[in-house]
Amino acid sequence: MVAAQELTVRQAARQAGRSEETLRRWIWSGRLPAVKRGTSYRIDVVNLERVMIELGDGSGQHATKTVSWEEWLAAVGKWKARVKATPGVSAADLVIEDRRARR
Repeated sequence: MVAAQELTVRQAARQAGRSEETLRRWIWSGRLPAVKRGTSYRIDVVNLERVMIELGDGSGQHATKTVSWEEWLAAVGKWKARVKATPGVSAADLVIEDRRARR
C-alpha cells in the first residue's frame, strides 16, 4: 500500500496555480477532499490532481489559461443549457444535492 502524499493549502495552491483562498473554498464546498489536522487542512495530491483535471487544467502544474469574455460567456451559456430549472428548488437545495453526489 502506498502512503498518500499530503500538501498544505499553501503548497497545493502553489502547485495548482490558484490562491489559497480558492483552495479553501473548494474544501469547504466539498469539491476538494481534505483532512483537518489541528488548525490546518492537508490535501492528498491525488485529490488535487483529480480536481485540476475536472477543471480542465491538465496536470495542475501552474496551468493558467487566458479566456476571453466571449469564450467565458459561451461556456456559461452551455452550462445554463444543461441546468434544469425545477420550480420550488432553491440554490441551497442544489448545493446539497451536488455535495451528496460527490461522495
